[in-house]
Amino acid sequence: MGQLIVLALVLPLVTGALTMAQSGQQAIRWINLAGGSLTSLALLTIVYHVATEGVVNAGSLYVDQLTAVVLIVVALLTFTAALFSQSYMEQEVVQGHISLKQLKRYYGLFNLFVFTMICVLVTENMGMIWVAVEATTLSSALLVAFYFDRAALEAAWKYVMVCTVGICLALLGTILLYYAQVNASIGQIQALSWLALKSVSQRLDPGMIKLAFVFILIGYGTKAGLAPMHTWLPDAHSQAPSPVSGLLSGALLSCALYAIVRTFIIAKSALGVAFPEQLLIGFGLLSIVIAVPFILVQHDLKRLLAYSSIEHMGLITLGFGLGTPLAVYGALLHIVNHAVTKSALFYLTGAIIKQYGTKHMMRIRGLVSAAPMVGCMFVAAVLAIAGLPPFSVFYSKFTIVWAAFHSGSPWLGAAVLLLMAGVFAGMIYYTLKIAFGPAPSRVSTGYRPGVPALVAVSASMVLMIGTGLYLPPWFDTLIDQAVVIVTGGGL
Repeated sequence: MGQLIVLALVLPLVTGALTMAQSGQQAIRWINLAGGSLTSLALLTIVYHVATEGVVNAGSLYVDQLTAVVLIVVALLTFTAALFSQSYMEQEVVQGHISLKQLKRYYGLFNLFVFTMICVLVTENMGMIWVAVEATTLSSALLVAFYFDRAALEAAWKYVMVCTVGICLALLGTILLYYAQVNASIGQIQALSWLALKSVSQRLDPGMIKLAFVFILIGYGTKAGLAPMHTWLPDAHSQAPSPVSGLLSGALLSCALYAIVRTFIIAKSALGVAFPEQLLIGFGLLSIVIAVPFILVQHDLKRLLAYSSIEHMGLITLGFGLGTPLAVYGALLHIVNHAVTKSALFYLTGAIIKQYGTKHMMRIRGLVSAAPMVGCMFVAAVLAIAGLPPFSVFYSKFTIVWAAFHSGSPWLGAAVLLLMAGVFAGMIYYTLKIAFGPAPSRVSTGYRPGVPALVAVSASMVLMIGTGLYLPPWFDTLIDQAVVIVTGGGL
C-alpha cells in the first residue's frame, strides 16, 4: 500500500508535466482528465484499504482513518474539478479569455496544487505538514492570479501576504512543538513525528505545548479561513477560475483544518481538554458570527459562497471543539458534505457567470427560465448548503447542533441555531432573486455549459442527496474510527 501512496503522489506531477508538454487542446484536456481520474482512483483505493484493513504506516508516509476522511474530499474534488475544467477551460479558450499557453499553465498548476494537498495528508511528520501547507499556498496563489488582471493580482497578493503571516506563526508553533519534544529527550530520535509526539504527549512541557497550539491554531486557522484571519478568502475564491474556487473551498480549507486537528490531538493529551477545546469553540463561533452579516448584505455571487465557506469552517471547528464523540462525528462528516456541496455550487456559479457575464447578483435574474438545468441544480445546491433535508449537509449540521445541546451547552446550541437561521435567510433570499422572474433581455439562452461540466455537477449532486439518505457501512465505520483518534483513542 506504501507504493500506492507514492503512486498517488507521482500521478499529479506526471499529469501536470504531460499537459505542459502538449500543443493540442484536446490532448491537454484528456490527459488531465485521465490523470485526475487515476489520482482519484488511487486515493479512494487507499481510503477503502484503511477503512477495511487498518492504518498504513510506510515510514514517513502515514494514512490512518482521520487522514482517510480528508483524502476522500481530495479524491472526489480532484475528479469533479478535472471533469468540470474540460468544458469550462475550453470555453475560456474559445471566447478568447485565455491563450493555449495559459491553458497549459492552468493544468500544470492544477496538478501541482493537487499534489501539495495530498502531501499535507499523507505525511506523518508535523514539520513536513508545515512544508506541504506552505507549498499549497505557493501553487494555489498562481491559480488565484491566473487571469493576471488587476482584481486577480490584488486577490493573489492579499492571499500570499495574509497566509504568509499565518504560516510563519504556524512555523513558530511547530518549532515550539519540536522544542518541547527535545526537552522530553525524544527529539533526536523522531523529530516532529506525530506518532512519537502522541505517544509521549503527557511528558511534554504543558506551557510550551499551550503556546505551540495557540500559534499553530492561528497559523493554520488563517489558511482554513477562520475569523478573524479570514480576510484573504473572499477575494481569492471570487477571483480564481471556478473549478479552482471549488478546490480551494472544499479541499484546501479541509487540509488546513486537518493540520489543526493533528495538533489538537497532541495538545489535548498534554494539556487536558479544557484549553484547546475552548479555543476551538471560540474561533468556530466567531467565524460563524462574522460570516452572517457579510452573507446578508452581499452583492457578489462568488463572495457569497466564500463567506458561506467561512461559516461552515467555523461550524466544523466548533464541532471539534465540543469534543464529544457525537460532535466530532458530525464535524468529520461535515468536512466531506461541505466539500462536495460547495464545490458543486462554485462549478455552477462558473456556468452562471459565463451565461450572464457578471458576478453581481443584482444583475442575475430569471436563471431557471434562461438555463433551466443549471438553474434547478443551483437552487437544489443552495438548499443543500443551507441545511435543508434530505441533503447530506442537513444531517451533519444537525449532528453538530444536537451535540452542542447534548453536551450541556444549550446556550451554545441555541446561538448556533440562531446564526444558522440568519445564514439560511440570506442564502434563500438571494437564491430566489437569482433563480426566478424574467431573465434580462441581454442574456443569451443559447449558452450550454457542456456535457462534462453537467456530469461533474450531477455526480456531486448524487453524492449530496445519496449520502443524506444512506451512509455506506464502511464509510460510517471509517468516521467512527477517526472519531476515536480525535477524541483520544489508541493509535
